[in-house]
Amino acid sequence: MVQSIQASQDPIAQGGDDDAVQRMDKDDGTTESASALLPYRIGGPNTSLPFFVESFLGWSLCLSCLTISGYHYVKSTMLSSGWNYLISFNRRARRNLQGMFGGTIEHGPMDQESNHPNLLATGNEAPWIPLTTHSRAELERQSPWERYQSLLRILEKKYPEVLTSSVEVDNDVGCKDCNNNNLPPNIALADAALIRVLHHDNICRRLASLALRPYDPSNFAESPSNENSHTPTARSYTTTLPKQLPHNQLLQRMSKHWNHFLALPSLEDVKSFRHLPSCGEIPVATSHNKIRANDANYSCRISLILPAFRESGSHLLTKLTKALEISQDPNEVEVIIVDAGGCNDLEVCLAERDTVDSEDNHYWGRISIFSHDSGGGRGPCLNFGASVATGRILTFCHSDTMLPYHWDGRIVSTLEFDSEHSTEPMINDRRANSCAFSFGIDTSREGLCMPFEKVNTLYYPPGVKAVEFSANLRTHLYSLPYGDQVLSLHACIFHFLGGFPDQCLMEDYELVSLLRHRAALISSPSYSSGNGEREKLAIISGEPALCSPRRWQKFGVLYVTYMNSTFVNLYAGASKMGPDDLYRRYYGTAPPTRNAAESPWELELVKILAD
Repeated sequence: MVQSIQASQDPIAQGGDDDAVQRMDKDDGTTESASALLPYRIGGPNTSLPFFVESFLGWSLCLSCLTISGYHYVKSTMLSSGWNYLISFNRRARRNLQGMFGGTIEHGPMDQESNHPNLLATGNEAPWIPLTTHSRAELERQSPWERYQSLLRILEKKYPEVLTSSVEVDNDVGCKDCNNNNLPPNIALADAALIRVLHHDNICRRLASLALRPYDPSNFAESPSNENSHTPTARSYTTTLPKQLPHNQLLQRMSKHWNHFLALPSLEDVKSFRHLPSCGEIPVATSHNKIRANDANYSCRISLILPAFRESGSHLLTKLTKALEISQDPNEVEVIIVDAGGCNDLEVCLAERDTVDSEDNHYWGRISIFSHDSGGGRGPCLNFGASVATGRILTFCHSDTMLPYHWDGRIVSTLEFDSEHSTEPMINDRRANSCAFSFGIDTSREGLCMPFEKVNTLYYPPGVKAVEFSANLRTHLYSLPYGDQVLSLHACIFHFLGGFPDQCLMEDYELVSLLRHRAALISSPSYSSGNGEREKLAIISGEPALCSPRRWQKFGVLYVTYMNSTFVNLYAGASKMGPDDLYRRYYGTAPPTRNAAESPWELELVKILAD
């Protein structure tokens, strides 16, 4: 996981100077601490371990670290609300047996008013699924009660019809009015309006997700006092505002229709979705092909987003040239390079249109370079790239990852059709909410070119195939691809789910966690979204995306694998270390500066409430 962060933020991963290596090469008699020398004693070109020993230990460690991923997968699905998920499963099984043998069937929250479980009812019939991604800072900045107050103010100002107490019903409320959510008959007009608002207003959707999340009241100074609220316990994170305030009608309505809020936009909607950047989002440089030259806002099929930090234009040009050669239909691909600072000669990437044969129509639909100067690290950088993209599918590719053959066609087929070679829309299969390629490491002669100035030979890291094998096993067993596997999803769904969290590290882990959470729970028999659609996080079979081996070459498989697993566990485990603290511990420096402490949507919220 952590190696996926390296490519755009770590000067070591970019082939820059490594202070530890430089200090080791000194001959002035100075000594280094054991901690500084340890990575280079167990891996890398200066390792003291025999090849077969390092390879055996690498395989053992990589396979054993799968248990950490498995633990977090089980924890985030079946155990995400304590043992209530298993308890509710036992209750449903008991009711089914009683029904089969003519016994009395007890009715619970799942049986009332609809066939869908009430996620926020007492007893938590199913684990919690948020509507959007949230950064750790957004979760800690305000309590659910404060978020609810902000949501209420926006609804009062912009959508007063949602708060009406009218009991009118509309038998003809269709999918068109509520984004194809297959609403039940006789739904109240106010509830239909509420579903529509939370599907189309991103700020209201974020506030609703933050307001109704399980939380511990003792962690916040402002929490609604209620005679029915219980004393916090070790499991008090399952407390929600609807539980504490059972007489609050808006909270109960949101709890009741949570399944409909979760339903993804339809496949027809995501295909017709078109995002136009605001006037302020002007590229530093751009290159159009002859067909698109007069239509700057032409919506391509795919937007290939490449974050660049301390990157050279020649390196990206090599990568883009290779991606162009193996693409299926580059005319429908928009390339967006996001300059996050420290880059040089990125404009050379625009010259690729002059290096190909225009008679073959094999050129990009558009190449644009945007400058991202708001800081904040990788999450804000990727979100900025998505905000200026116009393609209907967003593909996020690290600068050290090589795309596989016909990558663009395989992405479109996975997200929109039954199979890679099918032209029929998905009917019987689960719908892919996102997709990623299998993981590979480039061990070719070109890929093994060392990023060290003082080493002239190719170095093959012992145990590197164990990294490939365990990563693919983790990806298929636990639906946990990382950012270096080229995550792709429809732009409409990306914005619908909140995009990457606004944080400097683990942003891809958070988004993928939400996607696999939905795939695991919404597709389960005990749960169904508002439109009854099942989801999956699809892993594209066949040729994998190839990651640069430079991190494992420099530090060795043992050290990199151990560090990756340790930091994932620190972030997702019991300690819940925040991304800023994780950054300080990993890099030994302060996290990237940012223009504002709040997320962009929170700054927009402040403006709306101030008007």
